[in-house]
Amino acid sequence: MIGVDAIWLSVQPMDMHMGTDTALARVVAVFGAARPHHAVAFRSR
Repeated sequence: MIGVDAIWLSVQPMDMHMGTDTALARVVAVFGAARPHHAVAFRSR
């Protein structure tokens, strides 16, 4: 089982067709780094 210590919700919509690399780049741009055991939830338009 994967433990999740925190869940972050993106307040700006993101095009889900962009892929995982773009999602990771957005996480790094906003939070400075992708942290272990933290989940980020994105919403589409």
